[in-house]
Amino acid sequence: MVFEKELKKLGLKDKEAAVYLASLQLGPSPVQRIARKAKVVRATTYVVLEALMKDGLVTKYKEGKKTLFSAEPPRQLMRLVEREQEYINDKKDELEALLPELQVLMKSSEDRPTVRYFAGVEGLHAMRQEMVMYTGSDDTWYSFTPIDHLTAVFGIEDVVYQQRLAKGIKSKTIFSTKSETLRKKFLLEEPIDTLTERKFVSPDYFPSQSGMTIFSDRIAIGSFTGKLGGVIIESAGMADMMRRMFELAWRGADTIVDKKISNSKLSK
Repeated sequence: MVFEKELKKLGLKDKEAAVYLASLQLGPSPVQRIARKAKVVRATTYVVLEALMKDGLVTKYKEGKKTLFSAEPPRQLMRLVEREQEYINDKKDELEALLPELQVLMKSSEDRPTVRYFAGVEGLHAMRQEMVMYTGSDDTWYSFTPIDHLTAVFGIEDVVYQQRLAKGIKSKTIFSTKSETLRKKFLLEEPIDTLTERKFVSPDYFPSQSGMTIFSDRIAIGSFTGKLGGVIIESAGMADMMRRMFELAWRGADTIVDKKISNSKLSK
């Protein structure tokens, strides 16, 4: 029966699907009647009904001296999907906890950097999720970001931004944009939280079409135009060097902006 196949896809076993459908069609019925309808032996039907009751798909009650079983409304089947989702979420949490240890095993040498390549938009998404996954609370991301190219790929609404805040990860970003609207949004209009710091540098000084973020012991470099994709370099020494270079750029960003303002005044 086609319904049995669909119910089995939801997680019911062969006899569970048959007995549930029989109960659904018959209404409140004794076990022997359900067994005949489902074409399952009576003794097995008892066991199956008990399993279905645990799943909340069948109820049992007394009517005089008779024991009757009644199928719950089909909407109750949604519980099977919810239970599967809970199982997947639990497994995901377990995997996230295990990943750092597995990552250590992947290293063939403590001192040798590892480089992994990520292709396309999906690869860029995977890189950004790794940034969230491998950064602890109170740690900091250091980013060079060409906003125009980044938003062209991911859009204005940034899910990773919300994930970062939820995890308590700090961020320092030097960004560029040709859009006055985006410049104001990221510096003025968008409420800056206590975890986020941003500095603007004109694309005249920073015309890059790629972005870079230093996090944990890794450096993520993404290309947002042409052949989309990127790399993650895993090296504590390299990441530390790039953080120091970022801090130099961070201090120099104010000088660049002040110089641009001064030149603008002189030209008037």
